[in-house]
Amino acid sequence: MVLLDTSALIWWVNRHAELSVRALAAIEAERPGGAILISAVSAWEVATFASRGKLGLKMEPSAWLACIGAIPEIRFVPLDNEIAVQSAALPAPVLSSATARLLAATARRFGCALVTKVPALREYPHVKTVW
Repeated sequence: MVLLDTSALIWWVNRHAELSVRALAAIEAERPGGAILISAVSAWEVATFASRGKLGLKMEPSAWLACIGAIPEIRFVPLDNEIAVQSAALPAPVLSSATARLLAATARRFGCALVTKVPALREYPHVKTVW
């Protein structure tokens, strides 16, 4: 089981060269039959990026996410009270971004690696990351 951050999700779906070989291998290792988690935070970021013209989608974000959700291994993870509370109580050092804290808390809750290129998350000692 792996959790993808927003960039990893977009790069994986689009087979973008920015996705590292190691990250791609970790994601593809979950196919078939594994679990590729996508946080509701990423759904929010996709919609935000699209609305600001920073992500060129050929369809509405909700339709794009629905297409991704049709991949059998994809599992969308909602932001619930437990993840929200845990994101505010993560062990030091403190992650400065709310999005990073929510992703870290989600990875910790599910006991899985977070696929991310973000240096702050990759350096955070309390979450296993892949890049």
